[in-house]
Amino acid sequence: MPAILLTAPAAEPVSLAEAKAFLRLEHDAEDALVTELVSAARARVENLTRRVLVAQRWRLDAAIPDDGGAIALKPRPVREVEIVRLVRSDGTRETLDEDDWRFDWAGERLTVLKPAAARRAEIDLAVGYGDPDQVPESLRLAVKRLAADAFERRSGADGPPVDVSGLVDPYRDIRL
Repeated sequence: MPAILLTAPAAEPVSLAEAKAFLRLEHDAEDALVTELVSAARARVENLTRRVLVAQRWRLDAAIPDDGGAIALKPRPVREVEIVRLVRSDGTRETLDEDDWRFDWAGERLTVLKPAAARRAEIDLAVGYGDPDQVPESLRLAVKRLAADAFERRSGADGPPVDVSGLVDPYRDIRL
């Protein structure tokens, strides 16, 4: 079930100014490095939680369950299902009306209601918490802590700081 990034985030969840204030860094000599570390820290938090922090657009290519079951949408959190297309075996695509599918907000799952010979669906999603200030504060703090740790140690050889796990654990997408 591959997902393709359509629109990257317009900003990081933590600005350069916020990161520098957290680091107590008063000069501009290492701005490029701090920017890279914030970006890497955001990617690490997204990987740990399997969630997208700042608003993005993705396209999900998913198999339609034979039993008529729901498709688990990833990445999360889903803000909007923009378009659902059926992909037929000959490669043709049919865009479905909103009446032909149902989205379960609580489970972030989509069910195709229209019976079709298609076995695959292409789903365009708006995901993420929204703007940087809408990202949960504990996840923003995790980004700051990871960026600060990388800045101070200049290596991640010992793994992330212990407190980062506590900050991201409530947002982890647990697989059963």
